[in-house]
Amino acid sequence: MSEGGKPSLRIDWFDGTLIEDTLQNTISSTASFVDEDQPEPQPPPKPTFSEKKPIGFKRLLDFSTLKPPILTLEIAHRPGFWNLLDGELKDDFIVLIVKILAAIYKSLVPGEKSKITSMLKTRFEKSNFLEILKEYLIGLPSIRIAEKCMNMHLWNDVQLFYSEVYMLCEGIINYGGSSVEFLKNIYDLLEILETSAVGVKEEHTETISDNFFEQIQGLKSRLMKLINKDPIDEASSLKLELQPKDPHHFKNLSIFPSKEDLLQKNNIKIKPNIVNGAYPSVEQYLDVQFKLLREDCFGPLREGICKYMENPSKRRHENIRVYPRVRILRTYISNNKVGHLVDIAWNERITTGLVDNKKLVYNKQLMFGSLLLFTSDQFEKILCATVLDSGMNLLSEGYIAVSFHNAVSNKIFSEPYLMVESEVFFEPYHRVLKVMQSSRLDDLPMRRYIVDVQKETQPPAYLTEETLYTIQAPNKEEITFPVLSKDWPQAYDMDHSQMDAYTLALTREFAVIQGPPGTGKTFIGIKIATTLLKNLSLEGTPMLVICYTNHALDQFLEGILEVTNNMVRLGSQSKSKILEPYNLNNMRGRIKSKYSHLYGSKRSELEKIVKCMSEIQTEIEKCEKEVLTYKSVKKYLKGNELKSNKEDPILPWLFEHEEDKFDKLLQDDEESDDWEKVPETEDEDLKLETCFSEEWALKEIDSMYNSIKYVKDINDDQYEGEKMTDRFETQIRKVRSRMNCFKKKRPFLQKEDNENIEVKEVKDLYSLTPEERWNAYFATVRKIQGELMTRMNVLLDQHNTCSRELEEVSTLVDGEVMKTARVVGVTTTTAARRHELMQRLLSPIVIVEEAAEVFEAHIVASLTNHCQHLVLIGDHKQLRPTAAHYKLAKDYNFEISLFERMIRNGIHARTLSVQRRMRPNFVELLVPAIYERLDSHPWVVTYPDVRGMKDNLYFYCHDVFEDSEGMENSWSHKNTLEAQWCVSLASYLRQMKYQPSEITILSTYTGQASLIKELSKKYTLLRDVKITVVDNYQGEENRIIILSMVRSNRDGKIGFLTAANRICVALSRAKEGFYIFGNMNVLKTASTIWRFIYDKLVSQNAIGKKLTLRCDKHQDNLLEVDNTEDLDNSLKGSCLRVCENK
Repeated sequence: MSEGGKPSLRIDWFDGTLIEDTLQNTISSTASFVDEDQPEPQPPPKPTFSEKKPIGFKRLLDFSTLKPPILTLEIAHRPGFWNLLDGELKDDFIVLIVKILAAIYKSLVPGEKSKITSMLKTRFEKSNFLEILKEYLIGLPSIRIAEKCMNMHLWNDVQLFYSEVYMLCEGIINYGGSSVEFLKNIYDLLEILETSAVGVKEEHTETISDNFFEQIQGLKSRLMKLINKDPIDEASSLKLELQPKDPHHFKNLSIFPSKEDLLQKNNIKIKPNIVNGAYPSVEQYLDVQFKLLREDCFGPLREGICKYMENPSKRRHENIRVYPRVRILRTYISNNKVGHLVDIAWNERITTGLVDNKKLVYNKQLMFGSLLLFTSDQFEKILCATVLDSGMNLLSEGYIAVSFHNAVSNKIFSEPYLMVESEVFFEPYHRVLKVMQSSRLDDLPMRRYIVDVQKETQPPAYLTEETLYTIQAPNKEEITFPVLSKDWPQAYDMDHSQMDAYTLALTREFAVIQGPPGTGKTFIGIKIATTLLKNLSLEGTPMLVICYTNHALDQFLEGILEVTNNMVRLGSQSKSKILEPYNLNNMRGRIKSKYSHLYGSKRSELEKIVKCMSEIQTEIEKCEKEVLTYKSVKKYLKGNELKSNKEDPILPWLFEHEEDKFDKLLQDDEESDDWEKVPETEDEDLKLETCFSEEWALKEIDSMYNSIKYVKDINDDQYEGEKMTDRFETQIRKVRSRMNCFKKKRPFLQKEDNENIEVKEVKDLYSLTPEERWNAYFATVRKIQGELMTRMNVLLDQHNTCSRELEEVSTLVDGEVMKTARVVGVTTTTAARRHELMQRLLSPIVIVEEAAEVFEAHIVASLTNHCQHLVLIGDHKQLRPTAAHYKLAKDYNFEISLFERMIRNGIHARTLSVQRRMRPNFVELLVPAIYERLDSHPWVVTYPDVRGMKDNLYFYCHDVFEDSEGMENSWSHKNTLEAQWCVSLASYLRQMKYQPSEITILSTYTGQASLIKELSKKYTLLRDVKITVVDNYQGEENRIIILSMVRSNRDGKIGFLTAANRICVALSRAKEGFYIFGNMNVLKTASTIWRFIYDKLVSQNAIGKKLTLRCDKHQDNLLEVDNTEDLDNSLKGSCLRVCENK
């Protein structure tokens, strides 16, 4: 409360009126929205719903003039509206409520999960309003003329009211998910509506069209089929409501793991992905895809936990990371998000007092969104959470912030937990599973192709026979023609396969384009997009471009910029400087939205809550890290008053047993100041005061050491100087003694067996032993912490409510911003995370680049019901989706993407067949082992030979085994010999005047890439040469590629080097020069593809145990080298050392 007991006021975020502030004294428990006709505050029992009076007629009339989504936002958060539904309602109230509810239901997306849908289910459907409406309708025909003036909102437009009642019924049916009982109630309402309309038409001669009665009959027929469970598509949306719930149905499975998911054999039946032919139904399709994706996430976690249970003392565990003893400390604020603070170094903190977790900061663990499991009873009970914050400052001190999946009780703070982190990154799984679980069973985008696998395709719905497109001919001439015509003009400088794919993508609603290496799939994708942009307005319905990686998305959007800069890029992981102005965060600030006021107001309200929570968090941290002043603990510390002349009384009371000897040395010192003394303050603020901390002690010690140096420098009197120095050194020992004592005692505050120690009253606090004093102090601190946490929890409820409101408004603002664009770019993960926003875009055209690399569920989760035209671009023979659970890839076809499945079924696919990247002899390594056909464009034949090398393609074969030392705890591999060859050859080629940007060193394993980077530091010319793993180089190319195969062992194991798609990417990055280092004997023994490649290399005389160098000045002079030392020394002279002419 403000001064004088008056309530503080704030401006209502909707209409600008002054209302009571919900945040007064930071402990208000009222909801975020307060109506102007709020009753006087009273202390009644806690209500089931927010304690508000029903809103008045004027406010209801104001609401009825609004349109969704602003109407939806307002009604969702106005308790006073919902309280109207069960009370006695006057005539015009009923008319306006019908109008509002009809508009809301009409705006809902079927199956939508939001605050408003929750309120409709819990408040509207369970209210008495439909009965009130029925009675009102029944009485309308017999109303007297004199009474009409009391109900003018009806009689001013009778037809409109009856239409709105019809729209309300229709909206309820379209939204779906209602119980049969409720649908029967709607059917009764429709019959009463029809009878009432007939009566009003006859008795009051009102005009009601015949079409209205036809609409009622149609809706009644449709509703009766639903109630009688007719096997029509619309009924399937009620299927789960009409039959006993199967706990293993995908709609009922938890997205977070349970005990049964982790400790038992998987009882949920998983079926393989159907890769040949159609799925029986949408429901079975979603069930299969959901369960496969869920098992890919939980399967490795289950295996890791089961193996851990067998041998907990093992140093390293498969698929999981184990943190044996952690403590959940308290509620924690991080980046405006609220979670819980977890001490992952608690065991070290209470045993040794030393915590050093800096190594975790640089590892890929405990990342934002990672899945964590907490258990205190061997997984009998499990708490699931995700990482909310693991920033450097937090993690280096041994803390992380987490967000729990479900609400947790205060009991979690009273015991230590075992914490398990899943190595399978949970965030993308979580987002996609959530979208799939909320999908309707009767309405999947592109169902006829994705589920039914129909081979007959048709044009996009937005095209007609009269639709004209304009394209540019090679001579820059603009050609206009009917786009659905069979005779297309030759456009652009495209080969036949590109033109075929281009035509298919523009004229068919579902198109698949396969682009082998170097055939220009990104080029053709950009051409398709730019042609659509040049010929369609897409106003308010932007084209959606979806890519698997941020790199590919940046590349694609940069290509489109040549046609339009009217685009928005979602996500914060873009590396492109060119696209920075088009990032959603930047665009949001530049484009004025009609919801900007709402957003700003809600943002301000949330920031105010967070500020209050942060202030309380600061006070809680003081309790944990510092010594509170006597003034702060006095009212809790029961006993006689503590006194001290020099410093805060709490300090000598806690520390005097440590420092009697120091006090004797200092007692005669009249000039000795009180180093810890805190100035008295008159401030009545609730903030806690502190008088000692480890941080303060270290600064004070450092300051006194500086003072000693200063005294020695300026004091000529040796005796006086020594006296002052001794005094400083004594004080330093005193402060250090207190610091060490406090460090030793601090962990006591967190010990679980001290949680319930109460503050007991003691007559003489000075009679307590040192141990008892610390016990009393910490019991007092826990009491203060408890009060602070109570205040924090009240604010937490307000924060959660306000956050949901802000998220809804944010979606509206972002939707407005993105609808001003013609192109929206997003990654698959972001598309799933912001699925509601994707729905609002109404995008009819979706282009998916890298489609072959993405799990089928990820693409389906990225689509919305507004999709009329889908183009998938990729190449399943390069990179496929990578399953975390190998069994699913091996036995369940899980690594087969939607892209590959469509090609296997012969659906609307075109393959680009002319490559423009590699020398023709490089292509021979891929055909026909991987591709049946891959032609070369004439220009690749004109490449110059690699300077300084006899061969443009060469496989250096060796028999040296890969390293074992230092790799015991790693799943990666490295081979020092190959690494030395790679850097030595790269250095040699740099001396042949190739630029760093023209050479790339690739490795098949991350361990090898790290080793090559380390060795390259010895060569100054390699400073800017790119060194990376093959998987990270997909879609890229360079003039010269040096490749290390790594695998070489007596067991003949080559791991994923047997995979055709991995081989394909590795062998297709080079343009002019390609040099490979590996053990071909091991490779060809383990793989038939490598045997084929070996035969091709032999036929080209491009494999051996010696590299042949050629003098760039004297072409006839050659030098064979079989070791890296000779290669490094080959250019000691002015040219190759075998040359006679230097």
